[in-house]
Amino acid sequence: MKKWMFLLTVLFGLTAVQVSFTPEVHAVSQKTWEDVAVKETKKRYPLSQVLFSQKIWDKKKKDITVKQYRFTLREGMQDFAVYTTITFDSETGEIKKVQVIPEA
Repeated sequence: MKKWMFLLTVLFGLTAVQVSFTPEVHAVSQKTWEDVAVKETKKRYPLSQVLFSQKIWDKKKKDITVKQYRFTLREGMQDFAVYTTITFDSETGEIKKVQVIPEA
């Protein structure tokens, strides 16, 4: 059994090393933009936990895309919501602006 585990580990390790990544620019997927929004929100509220996330809307224009998310956060014993809006270049995925606004 140990030999099989060792063989699989070596085999997986060799195939993982042979994978190469090309430095091409790709549009960022939906889940990744949500992850970016969480990361930006955590910069503003570093001690908070994200309890719930929801995409509110997105708008795509000619060269700019805007996405807005609503996060329910918990910091200590207090729950509150914030809206995080990300504006980015549609083709390159470069972030132009991030806004984190607490819900009133």
